[in-house]
Amino acid sequence: MFPTLLDRFAATLRGAELPPEDPHHRAILDTFLEVQRLGRQLTGSSPAHGRLDGTGERLIQLAERLAAGRELAVLLSSHWCCRTEEEIAEDDAEDFLSCPDEHPPTSGVVQDVLRVFADFGDPDALASADLVAALRRLPGTADDRGRYAGLTQARLAQLLSPYEISTRDVTLPDGRRRKSYRRAALADCR
Repeated sequence: MFPTLLDRFAATLRGAELPPEDPHHRAILDTFLEVQRLGRQLTGSSPAHGRLDGTGERLIQLAERLAAGRELAVLLSSHWCCRTEEEIAEDDAEDFLSCPDEHPPTSGVVQDVLRVFADFGDPDALASADLVAALRRLPGTADDRGRYAGLTQARLAQLLSPYEISTRDVTLPDGRRRKSYRRAALADCR
């Protein structure tokens, strides 16, 4: 992860500080790294995962990789954070919320996920796809890294990974077996 210890050491030797990160650029880097990780996992070259046995698992991983690739393409094609407020207003882009200075973050991704759980009646688990679909309807941004409207399952996994929250295969009350988040794991993070 940049900046590495070596980069910080070099800056100290030069007597300078590293400039602050731009959240949009960090999102690009994080998403690129996620695309690479998912690609290695899909091709079986990821040392942590090895080869996949099930076709269903492979299709899920392919979908996650494609979603992450789409998210990266959107981030790379975005030019809004490099424009002035006047230029954005001229283009009538009030719906575009990726510039973190323009729109304050919501109360936090964990709290927003718990709010979605509450909207669903506080089930024990929610399918990742259902959770992302509900979060995409929320206004604002997810931890200064992009708007909820553009959220993907891969991006949600990235946002929740620092809290050691990940999906589990769960059979839901409607009989579907899906990658899901458990409410108990989220409640422990408050």
